[in-house]
Amino acid sequence: MPDCPVCGWQMDKAELRRGTFACPGCKRRLHWPEPSRLEISLLFAGGVLLAFLIPHWAGASAGTVLWVGLVLFLPTSCILGGVLGALRGFLFPRKLEVSS
Repeated sequence: MPDCPVCGWQMDKAELRRGTFACPGCKRRLHWPEPSRLEISLLFAGGVLLAFLIPHWAGASAGTVLWVGLVLFLPTSCILGGVLGALRGFLFPRKLEVSS
């Protein structure tokens, strides 16, 4: 359970919101941090790389790699984002920040 960075109030799941919300203990405005540009760029690059490597590893010809890679880009990016997001959440949980 996340704690308020100001008063230390331990929040339940029902008290957590998306965007900006008030802490039930001290009424300060809190929010979850947004992903950085580096994280988004790495996810995009990883999705592109994975989308084109899968047909290449499967032995497809050069023209087929291009078309299959374009088709696979969105699904591989979504799967990669989900896996990396879950891994990041388990290893480095995000902390609430005070809104300004």
